[in-house]
Amino acid sequence: MSAISRSEEVKEIAAFRVLFGGDDPKQVMQELGIHSIYTLNHWVAAYRKKIEQGLIPLPPMSDKQKQNLEALQQRNKDLEKALQDANLMILTLNTMIDVA
Repeated sequence: MSAISRSEEVKEIAAFRVLFGGDDPKQVMQELGIHSIYTLNHWVAAYRKKIEQGLIPLPPMSDKQKQNLEALQQRNKDLEKALQDANLMILTLNTMIDVA
């Protein structure tokens, strides 16, 4: 595996664990050898942006998350935002088709 793909894999694993795994960022940093909280926060923000742009689908919730009301409420907000963004993209694409 090349260093670039390994690096991307570590970024995605770290961001996923913080966003959806409920893992403590400091623990993730220690386990994955990340030396800066700013680096981890940047990776998390980039991963969140990819999700918002529809480049990465929202992962299924774990059983632990399904039991947590706050996690369910956040999931609902994330899905509503994804739906809103998808509808906006559809409207934009349809407008571009009509103009063409």
